[in-house]
Amino acid sequence: MKLSSQTNLGIVTLLFLAFTALSVAELRELQLNASEAVTLQAEKSALVYKSAVAQQVSVSPQNERLALETLTESAVAQPYISVASVIDADGKEVLSAKALSEDTLPSWYSLIDPSPSNTKRVPLYNSENNLVLTASKSTIASKFVAVLIKNSAAFLALAVLLSLFVIITNRRIKRPLDDTVKKLNEIGSHNFTSPELTASSKDFKPLTEAANTLANTLSSKFDELKRQSALFKKEASKDSLTMLANRGAFERHMRALLNENATAQEKELIIVRLAHLGSINTKLGMVPGDNYIKSVANILVEETKNNHNVRFVFRLSGGDFALISEAMEGAARELMLTNLAKQCASVSPLRDGTKAIFMGITRFVGTMSMPQIMESVDSALITAMKTQNGWQLASEISKVHSNTQWRERLNYIVSQQYADIMIQPVMNTDQNVPAYYEASGRFKDKDTNDVIPMAQLIPASERLDLIPQVDKLVTTIVLKKLEVTSQQVAVNLSIASIANAEFRDWLIKEIANRKTLSHRLFFEVEDAALIQYREVTESLCRQLINIGCGITIERFGDNFSSLSGLRAIQPQFVKLSGRLTQGIHTNKDNQLFVSSLISIAKGLNIKVIAEMVENEAESVALNKLGVDHQQGYYFAKPSLWNVY
Repeated sequence: MKLSSQTNLGIVTLLFLAFTALSVAELRELQLNASEAVTLQAEKSALVYKSAVAQQVSVSPQNERLALETLTESAVAQPYISVASVIDADGKEVLSAKALSEDTLPSWYSLIDPSPSNTKRVPLYNSENNLVLTASKSTIASKFVAVLIKNSAAFLALAVLLSLFVIITNRRIKRPLDDTVKKLNEIGSHNFTSPELTASSKDFKPLTEAANTLANTLSSKFDELKRQSALFKKEASKDSLTMLANRGAFERHMRALLNENATAQEKELIIVRLAHLGSINTKLGMVPGDNYIKSVANILVEETKNNHNVRFVFRLSGGDFALISEAMEGAARELMLTNLAKQCASVSPLRDGTKAIFMGITRFVGTMSMPQIMESVDSALITAMKTQNGWQLASEISKVHSNTQWRERLNYIVSQQYADIMIQPVMNTDQNVPAYYEASGRFKDKDTNDVIPMAQLIPASERLDLIPQVDKLVTTIVLKKLEVTSQQVAVNLSIASIANAEFRDWLIKEIANRKTLSHRLFFEVEDAALIQYREVTESLCRQLINIGCGITIERFGDNFSSLSGLRAIQPQFVKLSGRLTQGIHTNKDNQLFVSSLISIAKGLNIKVIAEMVENEAESVALNKLGVDHQQGYYFAKPSLWNVY
């Protein structure tokens, strides 16, 4: 109810109580007046009778009766008298007279005044008779009605005037409140440029000053966040290991090329894949593997400097690089590829005689789509792994080759209903125990029995709409393992699976059927899902939380647009983007930016996880910032989950 309505209701209630009290008081006064009028009239009538009788020497019965009749008729003609009676010494009525104007008493008046009518009895001079006068209740009732009408009119007029006064006063009072609410709404919309509020009275000065201070404080913080965000986006376009442009930059660059005029000159995309990287990491460790990646990156950068055809180089992921060049003649291209193969082989720590790199090449123009180009180059890359020289031009093979092979490989994986599950702990650094373990699937090729790199498997699964099937498989295996272990484990849900209604229904039913396991099961969801498929993502996460599962939002900090989704879901954890945490002990800008993100998360009562923590210095810096949940090679590498 509005404040003005509440005030008016209070005023009406008070006026009603005052009206009732005043009416009761006036009724009592009318009753008192009637009683006094009856008493005075009785005494006056007795005196009149005495004067009339005293003047006569003897009074005959006829004259006495005539005098009494005259007396009673005269009495009932007076106000407030309804009945005048003469009674003898035995109490018998000798005669009586009733007022002609006496009306029937309203029934409602009998409810408020149930007492008998007031009477006055006086003796008559020189007689055994007594005069009895009875007050008129109908007269009191009629006068009381007039009083009620008068009071109602007065109080109604007063209520109208007071209501108008309240409305006008409330409008004046609410004006600074409305201005403040408007200011706060503008702040909520990130508009900090509206004029400062001015107080209409001293009472509202603290409120307007607080709103102005809040706007100025948030404006400065928001500007700083935007600056940090712009800086982070710039840094986020770089690969932290090689300092080359990363996959995000590659995709943006490709989209820009494809948006150019469709008649633009042909260009070439070359994907370079390091064949030895997995073996180097396994046999020699991560440091030699990282050094190998940096050496190859330097070779590719030098190629862009020395070869006028090659314009851009990107590190896509793991051991995959991309080169974008102008269309080349066959001889020039072969010379370049041969040179790259030799140089990359020379920097490889492994000398086992196998190919150090594989390269797939495809030509493209502005009329092609990104999926078409990636499918074509992927097809060439797979074929290159079987060629003698280690490279393949897509135009020289069937374009369906890649999809056909990948579909066979993925269908085989799904049909086997088996995968190796790797787990990596998310450590609670305060207690030095795992908060939970992040699980991921590792799948082997049916022909070679080698592990298929996720950098290859995920794009192929997305292209063939098989991601939900892969996520189903991993989730099913994790649930089976949870039945025989007490660990808490998280499963990654891809955006494609979240967008798939059939997968969502399957997941909810599967977890509901194993509700005893739900309190040990987490699901990690990319924050991009809260932007691309906000409604279904929020709905799925809330359903999983209601069943008892935990939710972690990954890559927190990449997208500010996902913050409203965090408020709606209220996940248990958010996982900071790895680009922010790497090298954070030396990066002051990232420290400030991460500190702001932590404040946002903790303000929503959400715990923060830092991923990709690789050394003690990073861990200590994150602890100082308040991040007490961390994950990375500093604590443990992903390892095979054995529970049997």
